[in-house]
Parts: sequence; C-alpha cells; structure tokens
Amino acid sequence: MDLNTFITIYQEFLNEGRAKGWMVEILIEEFGNHLASITNQDGIEVEFFIELDLENDVCLSEKTRQTTLDYGVLRKKGEGDFFAKEVLDSFHHYWAKKLAKRSMSFIVHKRS
Repeated sequence: MDLNTFITIYQEFLNEGRAKGWMVEILIEEFGNHLASITNQDGIEVEFFIELDLENDVCLSEKTRQTTLDYGVLRKKGEGDFFAKEVLDSFHHYWAKKLAKRSMSFIVHKRS
C-alpha cells in the first residue's frame, strides 16, 4: 500500500472517531510522521502515531522507494489500556473495511 492511501485511511479514521464523540487533536502532520491526541468522553487520552522509516528505504526503481511504516497507540503506563485497545481495534476494523472496497494488487519477487 502506498503512503498516501494509508494516510487517507488514517485521516478518515480520525474523522470517524470525532463522529463517535472522541476529541481529536492533530499534534504532528508532516511527511512520514503523524501524531494525533485522541480523548474519549471519560477524559482518557491516548496518542495515535504513524512513522515512516526514511533512513532505511530501498530503491526499487527510479521513481519507487520502499520502506517500513510503523503505527500504534501510545498511552501513559497503566492508564488508558482499554481505550488504547479500543482505538487500535477500531483503526484495524476501519482499515479492513476500506481495503475490502478497493481492488488491491501485489508485486511478488521470486528468485530464479
């Protein structure tokens, strides 16, 4: 999946969270790095992040580079565990729902 598609799904997910009553504040929004503070109705806050590993990318062609993308939910130790799991599970559910509507293609490299 390309970065722009993943970021679009992330942004749509945050909008869906707002519709659920979560308060969402964008803290960082720059190429490869995104951080949002998400607070539920009980005042429990977690941070959802996306981080692109720009230091370890691989050149596939003149116009295509490949690297890893990490994402997850940060919380204070011992606090917000259930809400953090709810946010991450909701993101995975939203992502799966969006992917089901898209036709995906994959490139498989086999050694000869």
